[in-house]
Amino acid sequence: MIVHPPARTGLERLNGLALVLALGVLAALGLAWWRDRTRHFETPRWVDSRFVQLLPAEPLAGRERWVVAVHLGCPHCLAHLRALGARAAARAHPPALAALVVDESVRPPAPHLGATLAGGAWWDRDQVWREAWGRRVYGETFRFDPAGRLLSATPAGVVPDSASLRM
Repeated sequence: MIVHPPARTGLERLNGLALVLALGVLAALGLAWWRDRTRHFETPRWVDSRFVQLLPAEPLAGRERWVVAVHLGCPHCLAHLRALGARAAARAHPPALAALVVDESVRPPAPHLGATLAGGAWWDRDQVWREAWGRRVYGETFRFDPAGRLLSATPAGVVPDSASLRM
């Protein structure tokens, strides 16, 4: 006597399809993660011409430029910018604080960000911050020397030249 396996039910087929779909999604995510991790990004460098000026910058006069990556809809990075502005203003030789408006598809109006921006406000029209520099975290602060070379990059909530000092 030959015993045939029971016919697959619709639920078993659906479960099999769900499993294949889940494995496909995981494989696609893994591939995207691997591609992003192995991609070469350029070291950030401040070049005025790569960005669109929204508010004018004062001459640096030998000062560092501290640039905060700001999304206009993110209250945390805006609060970080204001707190950083207050802390920097109290210094004997404050850096030129600047805002880099990121992830905005159309040119925003000149923003009022609640901080004195001696370094100006800039719009990242060409997605330099995300695509060329490989950055993803709003509120990140970049320290650039007067020639535009990167000195450091720190997350929101950290004073750039004092990584151990939280705001």
